[in-house]
Amino acid sequence: MEEITREAVHKKHCLQPRRRCFADNSGIQQKKKNSSRSFSVKFSETIRLIFLAETGLDLFYKSQYNNYYRIIRTDEELHQIQQWEEKQGHRVFLRDCLSASIALDTNLVDNESAEYTHVGLLENKGKRQQDQKAIEELSEITAQTINELPFYKDADLICSVPPGPSKDFDLPSRVTSLVSSKVGKKDVTGGFVYNGLKSSVKKSTFDEKWDVWEKAQVSFKNSAELNVNDKSVILIDDKYQSGITIQYIAMKLQQAGAYKVYGLSFVKTLRDTDNV
Repeated sequence: MEEITREAVHKKHCLQPRRRCFADNSGIQQKKKNSSRSFSVKFSETIRLIFLAETGLDLFYKSQYNNYYRIIRTDEELHQIQQWEEKQGHRVFLRDCLSASIALDTNLVDNESAEYTHVGLLENKGKRQQDQKAIEELSEITAQTINELPFYKDADLICSVPPGPSKDFDLPSRVTSLVSSKVGKKDVTGGFVYNGLKSSVKKSTFDEKWDVWEKAQVSFKNSAELNVNDKSVILIDDKYQSGITIQYIAMKLQQAGAYKVYGLSFVKTLRDTDNV
């Protein structure tokens, strides 16, 4: 995993596109001239890792189009890639500084109707209403995703973005606690400590969010019971907007010795302009 810093996060944030969902459109293309077929994506973060691990097929960089691609040589290979895309469903592959980063779905179907996706509705009910059925279903979907995905299923530990000290209820940490027992991975969220005041980041800009977290002086303290040194960790959050929060906390895990951090957010906001 690359070193996570403010500069590295900002640099990655400036790249486009910032996410990819294969339910929106396929990466498979066919040229009319010679009928050749290819599979291509505009960035390799997370996508290439999962794609290679699950299909055994690698992607290669093409500077002419600034994308990652593979020529499809047989119908069997075409079918294999089609099945892989279908298996991903509505998962959103995210472009950031983590070892891998995905969201289960977007929060809304579209901007016009403001209709929630299924996972988006579960996240909303769980967070706003503390709906226990929604929380349990969200934990089931999260656990299933972890058990299905390469790297995630083999991770050593699990934790959530740490809730602020004044929070009475926190959805990510509640779901993480449930998922921990379902996937058999220790929840190490309790290793995080705050030494400063944690303000809300909801209405902060991209740059302001990092400053809010810096002022909170959050860190991870290794102990005999909760230790991330030389471990791979799944980091869970509820909503991915700018990506600052999950990357900042991943940085703190990295500073405590974690060598891989795999991000898993319940939903990605539909707009990529959040917190610009």
